Amino acid sequence: MSTQPNYQPQATDTNINAEIYLFTRLRQLSIAQRIKMFAAHERGLKKLSLAGIKSRNRGASLEDIRRVFSRAVLGEKFTPNFQPQGFDESMWIQDSITLAGELHQLFESLNIFYYVSGSVASSIHGEPRSTRDLDLVIEVQLDQIDLLVTTLEAAGYYCPAGAVEDLKRGSERMLNITHTETIANADLYLNETSPFAISQMARRILPDLDGIPPFWIASPEDMILQKLLWGRGSQSEKQWRDVLGILKLQEQTLDYAYLTDWAERLNLVDALSQAFNQVSL
Repeated sequence: MSTQPNYQPQATDTNINAEIYLFTRLRQLSIAQRIKMFAAHERGLKKLSLAGIKSRNRGASLEDIRRVFSRAVLGEKFTPNFQPQGFDESMWIQDSITLAGELHQLFESLNIFYYVSGSVASSIHGEPRSTRDLDLVIEVQLDQIDLLVTTLEAAGYYCPAGAVEDLKRGSERMLNITHTETIANADLYLNETSPFAISQMARRILPDLDGIPPFWIASPEDMILQKLLWGRGSQSEKQWRDVLGILKLQEQTLDYAYLTDWAERLNLVDALSQAFNQVSL
């Protein structure tokens, strides 16, 4: 990658040459290697969080530690109705990649099309960063929701009753679920019917993960476009950084015709051009 004056590093305090070297090394890794690295990073953060909670709550029962850890992991998504189960601490540090593999099996058993999106997908395709939960887009009809929820609950997931009813009424399009034993959290988004949403589902990929349980993931091109859409209203620095990270890592393999075509359809031409400029494309 040859740098230009407009090149923007991922952080203001990052040396450009050091960053270019980092992305060059990341590009040399397989997708399976990058996923393993991301998963290890997530588990490491949870281990540190658990160790800190234990240190600050010396003498507390394991049940109390579990409750405090649940609040820390789930953040604003914690609800008093959530009742974690089990006392195996090793289960509490599950990463999003393991969760994606488990949900893959569940969705496949129900013939539900889905893909991993959000920060987990952008971390796989671009710059790895920590995230609280796993985002998935699912293609499910309203009359399938009861079966989906029953299957999730049988597998140990807590599905808030009010959120389920909102989903069935069509007043909400997202269901947050939490595994009662691992405290792993995921947001399930009902797929939209727009042409772009249909294209995203059609272009999802099932990469060879070299022994890691498989799961479907959004394509890098669709993640770039989706992140630009999400960031258009909010001017989110995180979304923009994710876009730049994917472009920097995937610059040699992206389908630029697809990107520019959908950028025109979605009124994202200026944003995509700015992103290209800031990564020297």
